[in-house]
Amino acid sequence: MPTLSIFERALDAASMRQQAISNNIANVDTPHYKSESVSFEDELQKALNQNSTSFTAYRTDPKHFTFGTPSMQNIMPRLHKDTSVGPMQNSDNNVDLDYEMSNLAKNQLWYNALVQQTSGQFTKLRSVIGGGK
Repeated sequence: MPTLSIFERALDAASMRQQAISNNIANVDTPHYKSESVSFEDELQKALNQNSTSFTAYRTDPKHFTFGTPSMQNIMPRLHKDTSVGPMQNSDNNVDLDYEMSNLAKNQLWYNALVQQTSGQFTKLRSVIGGGK
């Protein structure tokens, strides 16, 4: 399993989520603004749970159809607009500041953990390449 590829995708998702949360917080008082969220972990979990011996088609062009077990390259974070009704506001804005602030802290912890794990992978690689020097 390509561990560094998974970490790369997860770091991309955390970075995109940070941007979305920051946008939500910045627009908390903007009339008619709808909050944004990022989905990634569910798709990653599905891909990791699938049998690794399943057939996966090799794509030479992004326009080609995908079939078979999804590869890590196909799992990308996705930005979604939340059109649901949030906290009652006269401005038709659905951003909940307390919710966004807790998500901001949660995402920061997640990002820091991913950075530490990625650094650990590079340390292991450096040790293997250097022969334990």
